[in-house]
Amino acid sequence: MKAFLYPLWFLFGSIFAYLAFMHWRYSDDPFRPFFLREPKDSEDTTSEVPEQDKLARKVVDDLNNYVEKMNDRLRTRNRAAAIGYFLAVIVCVVSIFLIYVA
Repeated sequence: MKAFLYPLWFLFGSIFAYLAFMHWRYSDDPFRPFFLREPKDSEDTTSEVPEQDKLARKVVDDLNNYVEKMNDRLRTRNRAAAIGYFLAVIVCVVSIFLIYVA
């Protein structure tokens, strides 16, 4: 029975280690902010309709604030998941050790 449990715990530990690594990597990969692009062919930098330009800039600012909040939340969630998976790896290693000790 012990010969069957060792590879099983090793498999689970490997899967949890991979998931911990991936979630930790995802926590360092934020979404980019949105930028309002100016037309390249435009020589005149003033907008013909200033109200629309102000509204567009306000929408871009609101969108960037939302993206920043989501980046913070996703970073926290991914790091919490990575820590949970790392704890599962520790449990697997302890279980493998207990199999050989017992």
